[in-house]
Amino acid sequence: MKKIKILILLSCIAVGLCGCDDYNDFTSKHVYDDTENPYLRVDAEAKAAINMEFEVGRFEAQIVKLDDYSDKFQNEMNMTVDQVIAGLKNGSILFYNINASKGNWDKSEMTKGTTGWYYNTAGGVMSDSETQTASLDIDTEAKTLIVNVNEQAKAGTILNFNVGFAIDGPDYDRYVRFAFNVSVTDPSLIIASVSIPEGDYSNTTIDFNDYAETISYNLGLSVEEFLAKLDTETGGSIHMSVINIGTGEWDVTSDYTANPPGYWINNLGAVCSWNDAGFSMFAETNSDDQVLSIGRAPALSAGTNFTIGLGYKDIEDETKFFSFIISVTLE
Repeated sequence: MKKIKILILLSCIAVGLCGCDDYNDFTSKHVYDDTENPYLRVDAEAKAAINMEFEVGRFEAQIVKLDDYSDKFQNEMNMTVDQVIAGLKNGSILFYNINASKGNWDKSEMTKGTTGWYYNTAGGVMSDSETQTASLDIDTEAKTLIVNVNEQAKAGTILNFNVGFAIDGPDYDRYVRFAFNVSVTDPSLIIASVSIPEGDYSNTTIDFNDYAETISYNLGLSVEEFLAKLDTETGGSIHMSVINIGTGEWDVTSDYTANPPGYWINNLGAVCSWNDAGFSMFAETNSDDQVLSIGRAPALSAGTNFTIGLGYKDIEDETKFFSFIISVTLE
């Protein structure tokens, strides 16, 4: 019985040896041609995670300085940042996107001129500059990566994309990878709900002091300073506007139609006059009481619901603003 087992074992070894003509078949590297996207060798040490937060209405380019990651380039590629940049110019260093979900390099050609790519909301490379969500450029002279977000991007947008530098060769195993996590926020937005008591012209109020931190963050002012800068009789620079909930567009052309700063607003959420057909409520800023008053027009039915948008912006510096989306219920 033992002899039979030994014979079987020897037969298996012989078959294995016959199936391997060259030992190097197990160790040689695959050489990727121009049509292939090389696999991504997993290396946590080669990855730099970059979190970027962009604020609605204040989109400005954010920059990554490659020199800040000189140690990573040295450790992973045995190169200085200057050597990497020089390699990009002579072709010995490659700069591509990385498809994290597939675990390979994406050799798509640059779509933003010759400096970078546009990305969609899923982080995929795209060529359409009009509908893109974000973009990345490389500035080889400044040795930086530059990320921008489309001005039309909405709060809550989140996308991820990866780019990497690799030494050209039979594989791309010696590399440095930048993983960007980009989000769009709106710290200027206040969501509120109010109920207006029954009765013609009755109103309820929102206390600005309840949102002092939001006002301070977005305007750099206290509640008292904010109210003092409103463009009423004193000629201040902060203007109150009605905002279209659907489009997010601020109405910056309408004059105040209620006690200034304030408006009558119709059932479509647009500015109207107090005697216009279909008008539904008024919104007035009361500086003395430091409140926003929301009131109802006569003869409106109990249980009716409206949603209105209101905002305050410094016309001398349009990056300074905050806004309300207010759900209104009539009692």
